[in-house]
Amino acid sequence: MKRRKIILYSSIGIIIIINLLALYFFIKKPIRILLPKSAEEKKVIVLKDVKYSGEKRGRVDWEIKAEVAKNYIDRPVVEIEIIEGRYRPKADTFVIFNGNKGIINTQEERGTVEEVLIDYKNEYRLKSKYMDFDFKNGITTTEAPVHIQGEKLSLKGIGLIAKTDEETVRIKKDISGFVQTDKGRFKFQSDSFIYMLKENQFILNGRVVMKGEPLNLLCDKITVKVKDNQIDMAVAEGMVRLISKGSIAKGEKAVYYFKEDVVTLTGSPKLIRDNVEMDGNAIRYDMKKGKFSVDMPKVRIEGK
Repeated sequence: MKRRKIILYSSIGIIIIINLLALYFFIKKPIRILLPKSAEEKKVIVLKDVKYSGEKRGRVDWEIKAEVAKNYIDRPVVEIEIIEGRYRPKADTFVIFNGNKGIINTQEERGTVEEVLIDYKNEYRLKSKYMDFDFKNGITTTEAPVHIQGEKLSLKGIGLIAKTDEETVRIKKDISGFVQTDKGRFKFQSDSFIYMLKENQFILNGRVVMKGEPLNLLCDKITVKVKDNQIDMAVAEGMVRLISKGSIAKGEKAVYYFKEDVVTLTGSPKLIRDNVEMDGNAIRYDMKKGKFSVDMPKVRIEGK
């Protein structure tokens, strides 16, 4: 009897120890806590291979495709990645653009694209760190450096504003680049640049310097006109200076006809070489021969 009690008490003790151990490990065991989703995550729908577009007068005015899009439920904002888009600045023209990532306000039809590359009619390619697009008002802007590359024109500058209604593209400051012609390459610098699509011409404004062989030109403004995809003529205005082989021609206006390869300077023109100064009705510079000629010259020799 005594032996049975010992066995019984021993069994009860073992059971109590096992229960105590189980209780200990249950209390000490780490519990996986499921955190609730943040308020931001609840407001976002992630989509793949999406397309957004806007219409004007019954036609697609702009269109953007993205591999990934985060669509906010509570506001008309979409964050997009790996972007391809196109934009219609006028009825018969589409501008193609690509970017790394960006954001669109679908209600206001505004957006920003980063690391953007724009292709205009396979004629010009424009790169910038970012571009702001206002599709509704037809305005594209950036304050970042831009680089334009074309067959006839290469240009770098800072800041851009393009307006669809005016059909203009303006580079705001620090312009440098070159224009390629049948007569050779001309390097240029200026304070600002504007390309006028309708007139097919571009304008360099403010402290303009254009250098080519064998002529350097300085002025306040140069208008370069394009015809049949070729540089037709350049008109320089305001404090014009032509410098070549030790001669300096001054005037208020100079016109360079690329086909004839001749520059004509007017507006009280003067030609200065060494101590000799000549005034005339006009001064011509023959680019092929590298020589100046003065119409109706009046010569003045300055003493040393």
